Amino acid sequence: MRFLRVITGLFVGLFVFCLASKAQVRSFDIFKYKAPAKYTLKDSVNKIYYELVEGNKYCQLYIFPAVQGENDIDKNFQLDWESYAAKPFGIKAPEPSTKTRQTIGGTEVLFGASRGTYNNIQFVVTVTTYAKDGLSWCVASVFNDQKYIETAQQFSNGVDANTSLFASKVPSVEQVPPSPGTSGKSASGIILFTTNFDDGWKATPMADYVQVVRQNMQARLYYVNTVLDDARPNTVSPEQWYWSRIVAPSFTVGNPQKWESVSYPVIYFQDGEGVDKSTGAKVYVAMKVVYQGGANVVVVTAPSKAAYQAQFRHPNDVDRMLSYNKFGVTKNDIIGTWSKTGGGGVEYYNAYSGNYAGMSAISSTDEFTFNSNDTYTSVHNAANTNDGSTTFSGLNYKGNFSVNVWELMATNRVSGKTKKFWCQLMAVKNGYILTLTDSDYEPLKYVLFKRK
Repeated sequence: MRFLRVITGLFVGLFVFCLASKAQVRSFDIFKYKAPAKYTLKDSVNKIYYELVEGNKYCQLYIFPAVQGENDIDKNFQLDWESYAAKPFGIKAPEPSTKTRQTIGGTEVLFGASRGTYNNIQFVVTVTTYAKDGLSWCVASVFNDQKYIETAQQFSNGVDANTSLFASKVPSVEQVPPSPGTSGKSASGIILFTTNFDDGWKATPMADYVQVVRQNMQARLYYVNTVLDDARPNTVSPEQWYWSRIVAPSFTVGNPQKWESVSYPVIYFQDGEGVDKSTGAKVYVAMKVVYQGGANVVVVTAPSKAAYQAQFRHPNDVDRMLSYNKFGVTKNDIIGTWSKTGGGGVEYYNAYSGNYAGMSAISSTDEFTFNSNDTYTSVHNAANTNDGSTTFSGLNYKGNFSVNVWELMATNRVSGKTKKFWCQLMAVKNGYILTLTDSDYEPLKYVLFKRK
């Protein structure tokens, strides 16, 4: 998709880029896009995020997943601007300093850009919102030198959306057939115990891990085990520790290889050719430890190294498998009370005397109770402590709820309105985490543990 874009008063006036590109075409969500040369792919799980750092100059490029949007592209853009510019980069103006719009081949396009400052160095953040067929998606960039404008422009222009794929994004689920005298739940504890993803992967929760299979490949997403991680001696690296505890008991690998390339964050990865002890079959085994809310160990097996590398070109590509720990929700799964507690604090000291100068802290709790009669209550409390003085605030809601696999509707929320949440269950050791994401403002997300 190619179009004109004006960035008035930022660096230059008008750009038209119709240059041929030999960049590698990749897929994400409902998109095909061109990977920018020399840029490092930092995230491909929840979004596409590329970064290039050259001394004190940098450029960051983003693609965010398509969502069901409003009929008004201005509302979609405002949400994108808040989520991807104003909040993360501290842009205080409610509107971008530059804003242009047009329609290209049935797709509405709204572009905005503003300056920001970090450590006395100015940067530019751009947000482009697209809307077509009831869907909305966003491409963004952040850079601190005008030489990156052309790359940012080409990257945005090279994103091609296939809106017909959106419906297939929603994973299908398999329901366990109820047995006489049971609640209809599987041994894993939930009703929709298997998720079939549109790319062919199929996830099922097991006792110690989520098993994700596709054709002749398998990934095991081991649950975080704090006790095992705390037992690791400082003299043993994470990949060696978990390989000996998780991989070695199941597979014989004669000469496993550690990932030796220098990178930050550090990559804890090990792989090699071996034999599955349970079947005697030859396999290629790769293991990565991803520290994300604890040590997430992912073990991938394939019939050969070539088959593995066709799916995972780089150790960081293994990280995306964690997103397959996702299961649909039914009413019976969530009856009960779910809660979360969070907070943090900062202590201050005088820079000249070194004397203690007080502290600031905030704590919050969110609790949802879902009842079998289709009613719910939710309580949201916060305490803010500053220099010994604490202020409290809270919200309480009561209403009715309904749930349909990936959506939960709750009546009587803010201003008495009905709210739609995206919902899902994530398997953990001996249970599940319930995630409720505000469909109108996705940064608002409740990650809840079942209390009773």
